[in-house]
Amino acid sequence: MITIICGEDTISSRNYFISLKKNYFTKGFEIKNLKFDQIGDITRWLADSPSLFFQKKVFFAERLNKHVKKENKKIVDDLQRIAAMKDVELVDWEEVSGWELKLKKIGQIKEFKPNQTIFKLLDLLYPGNKVLFLSLLNKLSQELDENFIFIMLIRYVRNLIVIKEGAIPPRMQSWQTFKLKSQANHWKIENLVNFYEALFKIEVGLKSGSNPFSVKESLDILACHFL
Repeated sequence: MITIICGEDTISSRNYFISLKKNYFTKGFEIKNLKFDQIGDITRWLADSPSLFFQKKVFFAERLNKHVKKENKKIVDDLQRIAAMKDVELVDWEEVSGWELKLKKIGQIKEFKPNQTIFKLLDLLYPGNKVLFLSLLNKLSQELDENFIFIMLIRYVRNLIVIKEGAIPPRMQSWQTFKLKSQANHWKIENLVNFYEALFKIEVGLKSGSNPFSVKESLDILACHFL
């Protein structure tokens, strides 16, 4: 059996993945972390020692989806065999949304979708719209993880820059492209780039502990400067 944990809300999906691993451990299960090139070893271990899989053991993997390619059919074959095994449990965490999964037909999907309000916040991200943006940001920060809001803003600004430069972000649907083009028209390319660089500096400061402000406070300052 294979369970795939995914979703655009990567903070929640990752927390669930970690908590699931802890829950199995507290129940006495042996936790086995696998790299993508070790997936095929599961079937080999079963062939060598069938009694091994009657023990309390759970396998965990991450980002298998990116290794699914036409020239690498072996991993798909291995995963299909594992999915058919009732006595084997493999949990995979993916940093993508459900529609981007190449493995969706192989395992059971548990997808963490973002609160729809986050998209309203992203839609408000343009110069001259500071009051509305900050108002919704204040509300959202009480409902969602600040780090998730921050990650979504980084992705969105990066896509706006790509659109502003005349390209289309990979795997983006046509309606999303149209909406981004409309929003990008509110920005000068140099301001977008400066905004993105400021977000990056905030991220570095948060990781190093050199930023005296919280994520929310940092975003407030940024919005006041650029919007």
